[in-house]
Amino acid sequence: MLLIIDEAQNLSPGALESLRMLSNINADKDQLLQIMLVGQPELKEMLLKPELQQFAQRVEVDFHIKPFEATDVQDYIVHRLKVAGREAPLFTPEACARIAEVSQGVPRRINVLCNTALVYGFASEAEMIDLELVNEMLSDRAEFGALSN
Repeated sequence: MLLIIDEAQNLSPGALESLRMLSNINADKDQLLQIMLVGQPELKEMLLKPELQQFAQRVEVDFHIKPFEATDVQDYIVHRLKVAGREAPLFTPEACARIAEVSQGVPRRINVLCNTALVYGFASEAEMIDLELVNEMLSDRAEFGALSN
């Protein structure tokens, strides 16, 4: 059985210790439970704490997705749109560059910014998501929301 926990950086050390204890459950030398933790970079930092040393020793595989380079963000956006069924360009290169700058290349932030820009584009009946629209969205987020998703 596989247990996948998303946003694992939000777990307390006590909850992680409980997961470690669950991972001890075996049947005839077969491990009954595999645990996959998915989280933000804070998870990696948390697992380095001394009180979680026993938990960290049980980690067999770890993988960290590094932020995209600014030049890769546009390709990422184009790919996500193609997967959704959009073949024609929708975000201008300047809009992509601004999203790359603000998101610092973090895929989750890119997704949130693009989703919000798409809502703005829909609301204004824009044919393209351009720099002006992205800057308007960012300005509104700075005034009324949070940029650090």
